Amino acid sequence: MSVRETTVSLRWVIPFIRLTGADPLSLPILLREGISLLDFTNADTRLRHRALMELLERAVVRTGDPALGLKAGESLDAGDLDVLEYATRSCPTLRDAILCANRYMHLMHSAQDARLLEDGTFATWEVRITDDVPQPPAANDFAMTAACTYARRYTGQRNVLREVHLRHDTPTDAAAYARIFDGARIRLGAPHNALVFTREHLDAPMSHAHASLHAAYAMHAESLLERLRRSESLSARVRRLVISQLRSGDVTRESIARQLALSVPTLRRRLKEEGTTHGELLDEVRRELAERYLADKSLSLSEVAFLLGFAHVTAFYRAFHRWFQGCTPAEYRARLE
Repeated sequence: MSVRETTVSLRWVIPFIRLTGADPLSLPILLREGISLLDFTNADTRLRHRALMELLERAVVRTGDPALGLKAGESLDAGDLDVLEYATRSCPTLRDAILCANRYMHLMHSAQDARLLEDGTFATWEVRITDDVPQPPAANDFAMTAACTYARRYTGQRNVLREVHLRHDTPTDAAAYARIFDGARIRLGAPHNALVFTREHLDAPMSHAHASLHAAYAMHAESLLERLRRSESLSARVRRLVISQLRSGDVTRESIARQLALSVPTLRRRLKEEGTTHGELLDEVRRELAERYLADKSLSLSEVAFLLGFAHVTAFYRAFHRWFQGCTPAEYRARLE
């Protein structure tokens, strides 16, 4: 069974290309993915998420610069993110801009889901990765730095951050973190990338606020988003939801159908048309993640079972026994040594 992967707009790559001075035609990954120079002029060109992460990892190795993601985020030019940027910067306040960015995030990165959490004094903008593609530190650094770059450019605010959460465990450049994030507390090894600040800053006016322009850009963004959704298989969307929610265990057919605004019979029928079922996708995701988690020796077998959404360790053992022809999780992990 073939499941279409999540994709990223080629515009996400441009800051790295510009910063490193690399010739796109000299990069094997872009050549392998069939990307040409003409594609860089087409806002609709997409790159597989996994290929992008591979590209970033190789760029860091090639340049010898672990802070490449931070620098790329700081180097963003006005207009680099196309309609997503134009729609957000024309909003009246930072809160409106963040909510707008959350809505249209997939135009830039279909494996990212963002949400704004307001709780008492503080607000948290949290970005989740919804597939199982590993994220190198450069990707995390870039996403959070880019958000700060645009927020400062269009509100003029600085020194508002309280915390920055990053998924990787080791700082790429502690001094750069302190400078870029205005001395905010850096929390490494976080489950999701996030920016934490006081809620009062959400009311900051946007310097390019324009109601009529925003309405036009939002209408354009909606049409692009709908076109993107039609181009993505339902199987890929179900798979992404399953991966993002396994830990909570809320991956039933009914829950997934509700989030996709489909009835259960419609979900079943459309998945059947794509040659699969909800149960097969759930089983496939769990098997793939089980292999990945078992390679991490810091995770106990009970923790692996929890991460895979099994209510009991015994249920995990039964499934693993079926996946790997009688092999137990402990035996599989031993073979990796």
